[in-house]
Amino acid sequence: MSDLHEGLETLAKDFHAVTDTYAGTAVTDPYPMFAELRATTPVMKGDILDRYRVPSQADYARQGREVHTLFRYNDVYNVLKDDENWLSYIMADGFGASVDNMLLTAMDGETHHKYRALMQPPFLMPTVRRMMDALIKPIIDNEYVNVMRPDGKADLVRDFSLPFPIRVVYAFFGFPEDNESVMKFASWALRIVAGPQYDPEVQKITMAASMEAGIQLFYHVVPIIAARRASGVQRDDLLGFMINADLDGKRFTDEEIGHFVRMLLLAAGETTSRSFINMMVQLLERPDVLEKLRNDRSLIGKAITETMRRDPTAGFLARAAAKDIEIGGVLIKEGTSVSLSIGSANRDPEVYERPDELWLERPMRPVLSFGFGPHMCMGMHIARVEMEVALNSLLDLPNLRFDPAFPKPEIRGMNLRGVDAINVIWDI
Repeated sequence: MSDLHEGLETLAKDFHAVTDTYAGTAVTDPYPMFAELRATTPVMKGDILDRYRVPSQADYARQGREVHTLFRYNDVYNVLKDDENWLSYIMADGFGASVDNMLLTAMDGETHHKYRALMQPPFLMPTVRRMMDALIKPIIDNEYVNVMRPDGKADLVRDFSLPFPIRVVYAFFGFPEDNESVMKFASWALRIVAGPQYDPEVQKITMAASMEAGIQLFYHVVPIIAARRASGVQRDDLLGFMINADLDGKRFTDEEIGHFVRMLLLAAGETTSRSFINMMVQLLERPDVLEKLRNDRSLIGKAITETMRRDPTAGFLARAAAKDIEIGGVLIKEGTSVSLSIGSANRDPEVYERPDELWLERPMRPVLSFGFGPHMCMGMHIARVEMEVALNSLLDLPNLRFDPAFPKPEIRGMNLRGVDAINVIWDI
């Protein structure tokens, strides 16, 4: 077995472990249940994730924190946009320890505003768009799609969707080309995310693996940063930006940059991979929509937004009340957590007409799949551009369709939804 093939198999195994972790005992399709709860109990006492044995940031390790689950769009939207009354620190519980609690998504107040303002410039859309033709498109076309093309078939999860996002971000950071390291980075990131478990005995094992992965990731990137600094080479990439960044009159050390890079890598691969995978399943299920996109590539951006609305990867987020707050006639006491059902909010019929349908021409409201407000995903632009380039390239494969020799995939899970494989064929 080649090193590349072995790396892909390991990566797929780690990816499946995360999907299994966040699927729990829930049914494959939770949306009918969400619709019923949204209509009957929009502010539910208790955590719906706990009911189905899914790890939840709202009460990590199930220590008895009071939790309410919110299902309506407007309630979820209002919590996400208000970082004064709804705090994010609980997002660091669990796997946050594996990255020394250096998580931008879990910072609050002035600390969050300061670090976000510092880190934002390389992730703004004008910068990402400049990278599209120079970096993202060549990687996706030359290293993945053109390599797969002669085979006439592939597993879009293992062969494409898992490796390409981490490969792109690896280059975006400015790391040297090294496919072995790319695979290691991706697997380490997945093992960190898989640390929290519902079963405390299983969690003892997975959190140990998560901590080890965090250590390995850190000690792998720091020498790369040190070598880059020593070289004196100035390049327009994230490492160059971080080496020269100034926070309160102080430059970052190699170790501090290593902490930031490790934090960013957690979301860089996992979220983009799952979002792209879930999009491809929905489009392949609708050949008419896929053909419409093939004939009009200007609709690709709408396809990304609509598929992420309809089946978001991050199905839940969590916040903690900074004071007593009433939502929908229910008092949420200070310190209580809310488990925010993004999947339910994105299909709220009060906001989206025909919410269960895949409808590219949908009149859009803000979609909550990347979060919203002050903590909206900082890497959303690079994720969307990666997905845009990747979908555009796959649309050039003639008659792309599910492989009838394999079962059709079903997206599963309450949170971090995904499939294990997408077997496809095309004409050659």
